[in-house]
Amino acid sequence: MLSPIIKEHIERRLGKYVRYHSDCEALSFDIEKVTSQKVSVNTLKRLFGFISGVSEPRLYTLDSIALYLGFTNWDVYLMSLDQSGNSGFNSLQEISITTLEVSAIVQFNYEPDRTVQVQYEGENRFKVIAVKLSKLKEGDLLEITHFVLNYPLVILSVVRDGSNMGRFTAGRVGGLSGLKIITPIP
Repeated sequence: MLSPIIKEHIERRLGKYVRYHSDCEALSFDIEKVTSQKVSVNTLKRLFGFISGVSEPRLYTLDSIALYLGFTNWDVYLMSLDQSGNSGFNSLQEISITTLEVSAIVQFNYEPDRTVQVQYEGENRFKVIAVKLSKLKEGDLLEITHFVLNYPLVILSVVRDGSNMGRFTAGRVGGLSGLKIITPIP
């Protein structure tokens, strides 16, 4: 399912809320009209939560949505969400890294049922200390500039066993579904 932020962007582009099945039909038609690419009504119904589906959407679908929103592809769209100067972040639940103390623990969740705990090491660096169902592993070193609820978490680099694994995006479709600072027990 799409994050509320991404849904809002799509609805703003469409010019109406997507509240009913028929709205997905109108959106499918508009996406094809604007981009010349087809996204099926059923795919849109899954993305908007009208019908259940556990599989991740295909990259073609995500790229088509990004193109509809005025971006060249999904990765470029996600990077636009990651710009810390985005004024939309100010009114959302976020964790400002500039206020974190070294050794603070941040827990974030994303679908389906993934949980990651990271410990702040300073200078935008975090170490993964606990993982449930994520591709991230305990001991991974991450570079993160900010955490924002309902937005995808773009991790600028993942270093595993001394090797840079590259960039990783948690919740790339649905965004972060949970976000909190955990106070360690002394």
